[in-house]
Amino acid sequence: MDPAPGLPTLTVAISTRGIRALGLEAGGFGAGFAPEPGVDHLVLVQEPDADPALGPALDRLAARPGIGVLRLATTGLSRSRNAALDAARGDVLLVADDDVTHPPGALAGIRRAFAEDPGLALFVGTSLDPDGRPRKRPLPRRIRLTRLNAARASSHEIALRLGPVRAAGLRFDAGFGVGAGTPATLGEEYVFLAEALAAGLAGVHDPLPVSVHPAESSGFVWSGAAQARARALVFSRIFGRTAPLVRLAFALKNRRRFASRQVLAAFLRG
Repeated sequence: MDPAPGLPTLTVAISTRGIRALGLEAGGFGAGFAPEPGVDHLVLVQEPDADPALGPALDRLAARPGIGVLRLATTGLSRSRNAALDAARGDVLLVADDDVTHPPGALAGIRRAFAEDPGLALFVGTSLDPDGRPRKRPLPRRIRLTRLNAARASSHEIALRLGPVRAAGLRFDAGFGVGAGTPATLGEEYVFLAEALAAGLAGVHDPLPVSVHPAESSGFVWSGAAQARARALVFSRIFGRTAPLVRLAFALKNRRRFASRQVLAAFLRG
């Protein structure tokens, strides 16, 4: 499909796993998904043999215009994101999951942002809850993306210009995120953004609503020592020797969000 004049093409990369993929056909795609010029969807399926119904359902999805299906032998969310970096056909990649939808105007707004700024490589929008409210404190205006404020980002708020990302050899660290098989069960998007910024790529945080996500997510969990240590590992990965100071500053700012003093101490210890 031809893109709208002057706008880059966009691939929406939807990560899913096992029988959760059946929900895609029953959800937005099954409800009469309408292809949009210049936009394609890439469904990345881990555990594609988890259920006998999966194969026919994925074949039906792949037969629709503007939808590609990639069956993956890997596990872990970061590996799924890396497969999207390799396989996406658009100029811009929007990161998505099987429990995410996109509000009206989101895809067009992302494409306009990249069209209006040829030097822009990283775009972080805003996510809404199912009632249409911002899931985090909303930004009043667009601001420059930095290594510190990138910590606000959720993966389903991120869009990337693939040319500079691929040229820099950037990947999601497979040791971080859901399904990584390590204690670092979150933060893969923050690690990725920090490395992209360190490589000289330019980015913005924008108030544009780009996703609708259930109210709960792993990044919003502040209870349990394991979760605290996982969050601490992200800071160690990004900030190296200065991580203890950054963790202390972060803890002081967010001390009321930690479930207990023991959880806070686990975060500070790293």
